[in-house]
Amino acid sequence: MDLTAFLRHCTTSYGTVCKFWFGTRPWVLISDPELVRKLANRWAARPPDFPEFMHVMTGENRAIDQVGIIAAEGEGWRKARRVFEASIIHPDSLAAHVPAIAASLDRFMPLLDRHAASGEPLEIGSRLQDLFLGMTGQIGYGVDFGLARHDGSGEGGPPASGAALVEAARDTLATMRMENATAYLPLQLMFPALAPAIRLLAHHLPDAKQARAMRARSRVAAVSRQLMEAWRAEREGEEGEAGGFTQVGGGIAGSSFMAAMMEGRRGGREENRLTELEVISQGFTFIAAGYETTAAVVSACLYLLAQNPEAQDRLAAELDSVLGDRPLTAELLGQLPYTEACFREALRIHTSVTFLVRHLREDLDVGGGRVVPKNSIVALATHALQHDESQWPEPERFLPERFLPEGGGKLGPTHPAAWAPFGMGPRMCVGHKLAMVMSKATLAALLRRHCVRLAPQQGPLRMRTGLTYGPDAVWLDVAPRKRA
Repeated sequence: MDLTAFLRHCTTSYGTVCKFWFGTRPWVLISDPELVRKLANRWAARPPDFPEFMHVMTGENRAIDQVGIIAAEGEGWRKARRVFEASIIHPDSLAAHVPAIAASLDRFMPLLDRHAASGEPLEIGSRLQDLFLGMTGQIGYGVDFGLARHDGSGEGGPPASGAALVEAARDTLATMRMENATAYLPLQLMFPALAPAIRLLAHHLPDAKQARAMRARSRVAAVSRQLMEAWRAEREGEEGEAGGFTQVGGGIAGSSFMAAMMEGRRGGREENRLTELEVISQGFTFIAAGYETTAAVVSACLYLLAQNPEAQDRLAAELDSVLGDRPLTAELLGQLPYTEACFREALRIHTSVTFLVRHLREDLDVGGGRVVPKNSIVALATHALQHDESQWPEPERFLPERFLPEGGGKLGPTHPAAWAPFGMGPRMCVGHKLAMVMSKATLAALLRRHCVRLAPQQGPLRMRTGLTYGPDAVWLDVAPRKRA
């Protein structure tokens, strides 16, 4: 059984607080919205061994994991968050990335035009992964990965260095899916006390899947160092080819996430500067967390809109009224409440992260004479909460009005913690605002020129849980849209 389906089965069968065993470690599953809110905001933290829930890293790759914003604690986490705030959280920074997003979409649109002209069905999920990997490459590093170019020119394909990073990012995410994971991962999860010995075995006796994962992460580190050297050379006025990359927009030394990190290393107080390993880790997190999750939810949103033509027509009418033929800007994207409501409803139904893992800092009284002891692992079942009929009337229906004033609160939720697709509290996803801008821009660009319907080969949406929760495939028929 898929992990997300298993957790939902537990919450419906055993209540809002239940326990299950994974090897030698008990997990407490919580789907009570008030407990979820408290745990996310105050009483719990990320487990200190959180990266070990996803893979088995050793050597430098493990050290890079430990300093990333996902796993770091204390001052290390605060340093990383300041970089994200400067680059993608502040409104001015977000607005500065919209031209890069729009340029990626301009290169992507000829693909839809060709499918609309030919009538050939389009598997949108894999294409959106290319699109969002290209977007995050430009925003993150200021370079062109060559992935969103569908203009039929015969040009494109990432340069050699870009290709290495693209392949490494894809391999890394693929090996985080349980079916592709090393045999050492379930052992590490089931027997956490033996983790050091398991890592030692994985390092010296890797199976094929472990070797693939380590190679991929090592390539990420190597290409990241090339980018750092290219930034340094450009800042010092040296001639060169930017490490084999094609620079776009502001380039490596412009407004990219890499530039924000490297500027912090160049200036500022010593204690605020990121180390080389921290730069590599934050950059990889930016790319890995930014493209697969966003592609999964936008794919699911297009599926839902194809299933619900009235919603798609209302979204198209909003685009005609607000955008017309004008270029996408941050200001115009902020004037699309129904488009945003559609995306928020897709996030509710098919959220890309279906549970949050936390480590209790103190004993937790869950009522009924039950106490979860300090240092326990708890899973906050956010996906189950977002499908809870006590929180959301008709939870399986696609109703964007839930997120509009016209819903009047009658369509849910009854508790604010029942919608948490980006997490909540201090550890809420730092890229949620950028994901919202990228997703709204993509829906706007695709649907102001085209309409979509489910292709004949598309059956019920099949979801799977890996690093993220997303559809296996979404097949669409694309047609030109006639404006009213």
